[in-house]
Amino acid sequence: MVNTAASRRLTKEYINIQKSPPAFLFARPLENNILEWHYILKGPPETPYHGGEYHGKLVFPSDYPFKPPSIRMITPNGRFQTDTRLCLSMSDFHPGTWNPSWSVATILNGLLSFMSQDESTTGSINTSYYERQVLALRSHAFNMNNARFRDIFPELVAPGQVPLHIAYPNAPVTEMPAPAVPTLNALAPNLLAAAAVTATQRRMNAAAGGDPGVIGQRGATGPGGAVAGAGGGAAARQDSFFSWSRWHKWLAIFLLFAYLLVAKTINRALSPSGHPN
Repeated sequence: MVNTAASRRLTKEYINIQKSPPAFLFARPLENNILEWHYILKGPPETPYHGGEYHGKLVFPSDYPFKPPSIRMITPNGRFQTDTRLCLSMSDFHPGTWNPSWSVATILNGLLSFMSQDESTTGSINTSYYERQVLALRSHAFNMNNARFRDIFPELVAPGQVPLHIAYPNAPVTEMPAPAVPTLNALAPNLLAAAAVTATQRRMNAAAGGDPGVIGQRGATGPGGAVAGAGGGAAARQDSFFSWSRWHKWLAIFLLFAYLLVAKTINRALSPSGHPN
């Protein structure tokens, strides 16, 4: 049986939460039982829970506010065991430290603060920073699969808005692989193939330069097509000629440099100063 004082106090707190919602949290009682509240904590920035949506439950005693409630968390989070009574200074584990002036907002703010720390207590677990981040991404999808959550918070259920990377909460937790970086050896065949295609296309354009009826290097259609085609072919051949001359020039420079180096070496070897005394 619900105590009249407890009912009045919890009704007043619910009205206050609706008027001035605290940051990162929301809570409401069941329609048929004001002693059972369900809450949602939003993971604050600069924590592994950022972006997470954590559903939990508060069960108040009939003589509230003179005794504290039990606290449970239902959504997997990597910090607390799920659906397990948590030992906190504001929970029913420590009635001696309870202050009747504390409210639902005070309890949930304390829970969120303790969640962001690493202090151990009854109901806490140890997981890595990365595992908590992954669970934060999967939290909304987990809540949507919970019929109790959908009944209590129907306005938060939006199946079409679930991102793909959290749509499958049962996927194994693994370290994220490093992106593959292509090496020069892997890119070399593609580069050589592209160069061969370019050279073949240039030779074909040069050979077909006088063909009328083709726009571009092979000429334009119409009465002047043959002339334009010849001009395009001549330009292509000229480009090819200068391209090959460039390579010949560099080869000649290299051979001249090699000849001078060898000649200088021979002269030093044959000079009198080069022989031992």
